[in-house]
Amino acid sequence: MLNIQGQPRAIAHLQRVLGSGRLASTWIFFGPPGVGKFSTALALAKTCLCENPQQRANGAGTKKSLAGLSDDFQLTLACGHCDSCNAVEFSAHPDLHVVSRNLIRYHDRGGKSKGTTLSINVIRGEITGDDSPEHRVEPKLYHRPIRGRGKWFIIDEADLMELPAQNALLKALEEPPLNSYIVMITRSPGELLGTIRSRSQIVEFRPLPAAVLAAQLKQRGVDESRARLLARLTDGSLGHALAWLQDPGGKHEDEDQADGEKEEFSGPAIFQWIQRLSGAMDNLLLGRSGGMTAAQIVQSCAEQYAKIILRHDPLSSKDRAVRDGAIVMLGFISEWFDDRLRYALGAQIEASLPSGTQALKPEIVDRCMNACRRAQAELDRNAHVGLLLAATATDWEQAMQHLEPLTI
Repeated sequence: MLNIQGQPRAIAHLQRVLGSGRLASTWIFFGPPGVGKFSTALALAKTCLCENPQQRANGAGTKKSLAGLSDDFQLTLACGHCDSCNAVEFSAHPDLHVVSRNLIRYHDRGGKSKGTTLSINVIRGEITGDDSPEHRVEPKLYHRPIRGRGKWFIIDEADLMELPAQNALLKALEEPPLNSYIVMITRSPGELLGTIRSRSQIVEFRPLPAAVLAAQLKQRGVDESRARLLARLTDGSLGHALAWLQDPGGKHEDEDQADGEKEEFSGPAIFQWIQRLSGAMDNLLLGRSGGMTAAQIVQSCAEQYAKIILRHDPLSSKDRAVRDGAIVMLGFISEWFDDRLRYALGAQIEASLPSGTQALKPEIVDRCMNACRRAQAELDRNAHVGLLLAATATDWEQAMQHLEPLTI
């Protein structure tokens, strides 16, 4: 559990609970994607299922310690060597069940689900059971633990549970069996029923600090400048940073540039996107190309993002993946505008985006960043991606028209 990075408050809270011996049966771990929620849930289950849990003082010797706890606080940790710990490590523990939307293909009786939600069939099949005569399923939640140290159910992306699925789970939470534990992982606890939230212990996970994220990336072989840039652009999500680094993205040549000015981009996908988007915005600012060209490049990057998502998760919605990609790309462009503002104000830039331009007047930056935020909100409300990006890029172009960049 001490290996979870950047979440000292959450881990300290869980250690206090373990030390008290009063572990709640239902938990909600919420926060942005990729910040350690799922890893912490696995670590908590591993600790509780361990056959030989270890106790040691928080400040013992040179070992890792937790901020927020006194040096003499007794930590409860998994031994990491027993059969139970090894089974958790290899995803083979009979009393640990991970419930995800990918299971819809196993439980979908109609065979038509795209797996974009957690249906009642998944919750019944994996947790609560179904006592209807035509589809009888034994409730795993009420089975005796096979190894005798409790049963654990981790529901990933719990906010995707459909209302019937949440109601089925709620009935089980009203009278939870002894030594059975449920941890719901979510980015949006508000999507869960209030009656589920009221029966759960809620733990917040925050975006990882940039320094922690950059250090983690450097440990994985990423050079310092790229690590700092990724730490800035991934909103504190180590999961996102690693996923984008692991995908090579292939080679891409911008066809939207004039002959003789085409540029080929290669390397991890995220750095391709940053280079292409920064180049598009530089060209727009310098009058080398128009808003429609910028919009086309943003959409092209969003579509590449969607392909990566669908390659890793074939059950995802292509339309949703393109929308999410456009939201991500608009976020990168907002950071490009933020650099222009910092240049204008003479403020420090910790990890600047690659660019051939510098300062822009604050009022122009404000208008363009507001256009990015409005577009991101509209994409969440299912606006047409192409039309919205074209309108947004036109707004950028009009804001920059006839205005010379500031020089510092």
